[in-house]
Amino acid sequence: MKKKDSISKLAKLSGVFLICVGMNILFGSCEKKNNDPDVPIERGTDSYDIADAVPDDYVHALMAATSNGEIGAASSFLTPGNWSLDVPHSAVSWKTAYMGFGAFLTGKFSWFALKNFSFDEKDPSKIVFEAKVYLNSVVTSQILRDDGCLLTTYKTNASYIEETANLATIKSTSASYHTDDAGYTVLADLTFLGVTKKVTMELYYLGKNETATHNWISFEAEFPFNAISDYGVGSTSVADLVTVNLNLNLKKSK
Repeated sequence: MKKKDSISKLAKLSGVFLICVGMNILFGSCEKKNNDPDVPIERGTDSYDIADAVPDDYVHALMAATSNGEIGAASSFLTPGNWSLDVPHSAVSWKTAYMGFGAFLTGKFSWFALKNFSFDEKDPSKIVFEAKVYLNSVVTSQILRDDGCLLTTYKTNASYIEETANLATIKSTSASYHTDDAGYTVLADLTFLGVTKKVTMELYYLGKNETATHNWISFEAEFPFNAISDYGVGSTSVADLVTVNLNLNLKKSK
């Protein structure tokens, strides 16, 4: 019996040891993947200098479109061979905890515009952009909220287009490399509800691709802001903290 007990104890200790080793490999490898200073961060040499990536006439035509054919026709306002933001296949979305403690409320803006945009993988000082969203294009999938209380919260009107009260704008002021991955930290001025404050954005370049008719470049970005304490949003349905996500696909015809 003593021999069996010893074998049983040894087996248990061996099992614990293997579990510890396995956990260390699992979590250690995750940490090493993200934080190992010996693994160099790879950056390419792509650079872009894009003026007026979304002309006003283009986005206005999209707003007025009532069919896929009219959305396609809006492309006539884009200059062939120039980079432009593919608005129907990009997104600007937001999320915030319901009443500050609940599950996320989410939404997005159907219409937005990227104006001047410069990007250089190797030189973050050349990252410059300016963009805007049309506040009355908010969509949450809850029709009554979209047409009613949200427009009141945003202090806008369903009939507005380029009126200042209908626009939230963001303009970069500086950028720097991430030290743990290939992303960038961008400082920017966010103007919303007549108030301008600094925000910090994390930007990622997803690379370039091509199809038979177009060249493509893609970016993702995210930034938080304090909707209530900084911008005076008057709603008890949202938390102070709101997070905005951008998924941007730009194209250039061949």
